[in-house]
Amino acid sequence: MDYFFRKLASIFEFYKSTLIITLSISLLGLALGGFEIFKIILVVFGFWISILMKEVNSKKEYLFYYNNGISKHKLLIISFFINVIFSVLFIWIINQIRHLYD
Repeated sequence: MDYFFRKLASIFEFYKSTLIITLSISLLGLALGGFEIFKIILVVFGFWISILMKEVNSKKEYLFYYNNGISKHKLLIISFFINVIFSVLFIWIINQIRHLYD
């Protein structure tokens, strides 16, 4: 069980490393296209753009995760699902706050 939580913590660390790029790209979409564009970029495009940037800048980082028993494929899929869950919750919270001030 401890091994499972270590793997999950490693995947979460990888996800956190993509979060800044994802949010930055999403905020750019908010500034240029509004809240609807922000939501689309946050859920899908921002994450994959940050993965592409990781592929170019830190390709050897995947070796760390592979040595911890996490394949690149599994790492990307689980991180994407974490991103979707985070994004949906974040958008829901923003919508609730917006409705308070309408």
